[in-house]
Amino acid sequence: MTTGSPLRLLTMFTLPALAGNLLNQVYSITDSIIVGRYLGQTSLAAIGVTMPVVLLTAAMVIGLNVGVGILLSQAFGRKDIGQMRHTFANSFYLAIIIAVFTTGVGLPLTVPILKLMGTPAAPMAEAAAYMHINFATTIFPLLYYLFNNAFRGMGDSMTALWCLIVSVVINVFLDILFVAVFGWGVPGSAWATAIAQALSVVFSAIMLYRRFPEMRLKRDDFRFDRPLLGDITKLAVPIAVQTGFNNLGNVVVQSCINGFGEAVMAAYTAASRLGTLSLMPAETLGSSMSVYAGQNFGAGRLGRIRRGVKASWQLNVIISVILGGVLLVFGKSFIGLFLKDPGPEVATAAYRFLLFAAVPGILNGIMCIYQQTLRGVGKATQAVIGGFMQLGAKVLVALLGARVFLQLDVVWLAWPISFVAGTVFPFLIYRRMFRGVPDEEPDSAP
Repeated sequence: MTTGSPLRLLTMFTLPALAGNLLNQVYSITDSIIVGRYLGQTSLAAIGVTMPVVLLTAAMVIGLNVGVGILLSQAFGRKDIGQMRHTFANSFYLAIIIAVFTTGVGLPLTVPILKLMGTPAAPMAEAAAYMHINFATTIFPLLYYLFNNAFRGMGDSMTALWCLIVSVVINVFLDILFVAVFGWGVPGSAWATAIAQALSVVFSAIMLYRRFPEMRLKRDDFRFDRPLLGDITKLAVPIAVQTGFNNLGNVVVQSCINGFGEAVMAAYTAASRLGTLSLMPAETLGSSMSVYAGQNFGAGRLGRIRRGVKASWQLNVIISVILGGVLLVFGKSFIGLFLKDPGPEVATAAYRFLLFAAVPGILNGIMCIYQQTLRGVGKATQAVIGGFMQLGAKVLVALLGARVFLQLDVVWLAWPISFVAGTVFPFLIYRRMFRGVPDEEPDSAP
């Protein structure tokens, strides 16, 4: 990424990553649509109330796999396939430890957590059943992402994408089968996701060993390596902590929303799926910017980083205006995908969330650009500070809306206000770092 048009490079690099991220969102969207249309408002609210807790546990999954992925990439760069196998095999030990811990702690605490979040009585039983299954099957997403990182560590992102496609297709099929045909209710949706992930693990293992025979694990690869596990943990824990804090904030926000009743919970579940989908392209663009900035920073081409930031601004404006316009015009119609006949309260609350949180998605894109650019140039601590400022603003405004002003629109304002709060500090650091750097450098520069 150190030569050529920044706009073209960022576009081409972002598209494959965006495809994978969008497919990941199909899981939650499929669950919500099928549950909402076949089981109704209460069941949709039950699914929605579990999501912040599910994402909180996912922080450990993300942290572990990022740590493993870094070490796999380093070993692959050295052409040390034996070390790759050894790292991959030892990562299973950590996966098992995390899965046992999550299951052992999560199962008995499910109901107390839901009560602490202010979950109404009507969706309580279904929400608890969904979370119980999710906690009990944590091992499947852990193993799936380990195989996914093995592919990416060897530069094979397309096979990783195909494994994801298989998982999504199976999940959609099983969701319809278990919920619409067998009538298993909300637990059926949870089992559909778990089984889809388990089958994807099998498919991923087959593909890994067929495409990379040298990665077939041997007995010696499973030799317990405490220093190696320590290296993985050192890389994984900071990422897991940051991700965990972000999702803990979402738990607080969800508890604020729960106080407005079941109808609002269902509305938020539907609208947040659409909102996440519309905000994701700009967030993926930000992630691409971190790679772009990192490569050019390493090459000493600070001027190209400024050009890249300007190019990412252009892409962000285009993406955000288009998606924001679609939600503005068709947002109410999209809510009908999740519920057969959404009442006026649900439709209004969902549309107001889209109007306040998702339509101004350009603010989220700007925040991601500056936070990720700082990560790329080695200013990760400053980027994390921006992330915590975003989290603090979101939680504070949501609490004020729910506990002080008693206004749902104030809660929805937590999103755009948090985007601005998360931008200010990273932007100031970026501006200070790049002050006086010319925007243009010839592509032939070293």
